[in-house]
Amino acid sequence: MLTRFSRHCRSVLLLGLLSTSAAWAHKGSDAYLDVQQLEQASQGDTRSLSFTLSVAIKDLDAVLPLDANSDGKVSWGELKAVMPDVLTLFNQTAQLDKSSTGNTDCSLDWKAAGVERRSDGAYIRATALANCALTQPVAFKYTLLAAQDANHRLLLAGKISGKDFLSTASPLQASSVLLSPALDSAAATSGANINQSPNLSAGAALANSSQWSTLKDYFLLGVHHLLEGYDHLAFLLALVLPLQLLLRWPGGEKPRVLLHSTASVRNVWRTLLFTITAFTIGHSITLILATLGLTSASPSWVEPMIAVTIAVTALLNIRPVPWIRVDVLALLFGMIHGYGFAGLMLEAAAPTGLLPWALAGFNLGVEAGQLIAVSAWVLVSQPLLNRSWYAPVVVRGGSGLLILLASWWFYQRVI
Repeated sequence: MLTRFSRHCRSVLLLGLLSTSAAWAHKGSDAYLDVQQLEQASQGDTRSLSFTLSVAIKDLDAVLPLDANSDGKVSWGELKAVMPDVLTLFNQTAQLDKSSTGNTDCSLDWKAAGVERRSDGAYIRATALANCALTQPVAFKYTLLAAQDANHRLLLAGKISGKDFLSTASPLQASSVLLSPALDSAAATSGANINQSPNLSAGAALANSSQWSTLKDYFLLGVHHLLEGYDHLAFLLALVLPLQLLLRWPGGEKPRVLLHSTASVRNVWRTLLFTITAFTIGHSITLILATLGLTSASPSWVEPMIAVTIAVTALLNIRPVPWIRVDVLALLFGMIHGYGFAGLMLEAAAPTGLLPWALAGFNLGVEAGQLIAVSAWVLVSQPLLNRSWYAPVVVRGGSGLLILLASWWFYQRVI
């Protein structure tokens, strides 16, 4: 097993692909599962299923001591030594739900299948086969990183019994993900599906269910992705810092603009609306085009450029340029951020039939996360807006800190 693994990934490892110090700040902790039915191997009342699991080496290092000498990289020798433990971990935390299957052959024994490159670094790839009875549901239980990273997500995609499915799973969720429902003995002969088996929890996600399920799952994924993408959040903060958004509270004083004394309150809120809408349009354009394969951009320049957009926007808060419109800037920079969002959608490998629903759900989720973040800033900033030191300390000082942070991210992503 390890000999075959060595043949697939030795050259990749020697090139230093397994660095655990990736600096792709916006990319969350994600793993990927692809499931396909092997029609040619299906016999009688069983179906043979092929599973491919990809988990980031940087994530596994939080569970197992992959980087034994703590030098920031995983060498070939270190990975070879720990591979049996990695596969044992997969067998314990990425397995078919035994409560829904009585067939002992309907289980997974993971085998090493190489190392692959994704936008945020190197991933270990493992494969497994399972023979599952048609009369039993097939459900997947995933608990990897449950104790180490509550934000970790598994993205599932594939095709079973001619049905595409697309779903997500959290290692903390109590229920399994239903990959395929059971067939009764008559339906197994005719090929018709029946409802979900009652021995699965009511909260189990129907991975091969309706387009609505895909829309919902990817909406939640979009919210999650935006709120944990701290470089996208930093850019949003740079956009809204100079906008003095004082709410009108009952019994309180009237709203006023602190820095832009010539502007009306209505104009400030309109500027916020135009700016956020422009950013939305910008990243939606490139997210859709890149996901549909109509255009592409390498993370090697997209990720550093995302850091540049933060630094430039923050610099303009300190040294404004009158002829630069902030909404136009948000539109153009949003197109760069859209390529960052697209990385997750591309790697999820959504089936063609469900791709429009996944795109719509993810995009709406990103917008919802964006509104949550901006609203939180507006509320948090209210007690500070009347302070005499707000403009020099919060706006200019905060912008200066964002420039330093973005410069550090740029350095990490280039060097």
